[in-house]
Amino acid sequence: MTKLCIINGSPRKGQGTSSHLINELMKLLDKNITAKEYYIGTFMKDKSLFEEIASYNKIVFVSPLYADCFPSTMLEFMAAFEDFIKENGTIKLDMYCIINCGFIEGTQNKTAINIMKHFCDRLDFNWRFGVGIGGGEFMKGSKDMPLNSRMKKPVYNAYLALKEDIENSTSTPAKENILVNAKMPKFIFKIAGNSSWKSMAKKNGLNPKELYKQIY
Repeated sequence: MTKLCIINGSPRKGQGTSSHLINELMKLLDKNITAKEYYIGTFMKDKSLFEEIASYNKIVFVSPLYADCFPSTMLEFMAAFEDFIKENGTIKLDMYCIINCGFIEGTQNKTAINIMKHFCDRLDFNWRFGVGIGGGEFMKGSKDMPLNSRMKKPVYNAYLALKEDIENSTSTPAKENILVNAKMPKFIFKIAGNSSWKSMAKKNGLNPKELYKQIY
């Protein structure tokens, strides 16, 4: 039986895009897959939970992109998890990752996926591949639009590849990383993004012009 551990690395927990992307993956997985989602903050409060990971045979790290890397909370978790592995012996897991960013281009996630692969090598896990998704806020903001819709089809196809690899034997060679985004012209994405930022500013009592303020 395949047991899948999903690590949600978003500081926003259930309110973030990472949580939405995890839910979309869970909908696609076969019912025979036993999957459980963990928030990194839970591990940091109770590090004995690291022991639960040993009961799984596959793991997916899901995180937003912060400046070509990960949130500081995610990095703190990765360091603590590596220490746990060193102290408690080798755990063999097949490893994947899903990284999403605010840029429209999925290629922006390439560096972070490579960082995760190197992390996998340090843990002596079996690296499979990573999925980098551009336009993360659009994916979450349009949750009423089916994942297999025409606009989201590239992301849907990436998820199908992930689903297939998780559900089947990993004796096959690892796949190439998949970098995708929704089919949307960049100028439309920018217009929608700017409109969203202004709307959020007004809801928080700010003038849209204040969004352009700088620290210095």
